[in-house]
Amino acid sequence: MNKLIKIPLYIIAIFAIGIISGHFTFKILSFSKTVMVPDLRGKGMVDANDLLRKKGLYIRLEGEDYDSYIPQGYIIRQDIPPNYAVKEGREIGVVLSKGPKVRYVPDIVGQPFDVSEGILKEKGIRIGRVLYVHSDKVPKNIVLAQRPETNEKGGDNFSVIVSLGNFEK
Repeated sequence: MNKLIKIPLYIIAIFAIGIISGHFTFKILSFSKTVMVPDLRGKGMVDANDLLRKKGLYIRLEGEDYDSYIPQGYIIRQDIPPNYAVKEGREIGVVLSKGPKVRYVPDIVGQPFDVSEGILKEKGIRIGRVLYVHSDKVPKNIVLAQRPETNEKGGDNFSVIVSLGNFEK
């Protein structure tokens, strides 16, 4: 009976020693300071790097992407959200803006709408908004106007006004 009591006590003691040593190992290895990640969106690389260095963090460029609102060369995303607690010495990945997708727009005024769609698709331009209006002078399905205008730099928003022809009475 003495052996029946000793074996579980040894197992419990070994388990307790393992937990205690694991706890102290974790405490010793995690002495580095915890800091809050700053908001880097809308900042340039130099400013963002300065902010991170002051907190003991590092910057890592993960790529570039188009953005209609944030100018070229400024940060649009970061991999660790702002005000998130991380250990010192960690890298924060960022994505830089390439600015808006800029294209020179072809002249489609006076063209049939279906032909205009094909011309724009070839250029990689998607029509965002189509407005239909009646016109006494222009036949049905002819493009009356476009925005952005011909040879103007255009972003992601492209709109056209298309004729419905004469107003039926």
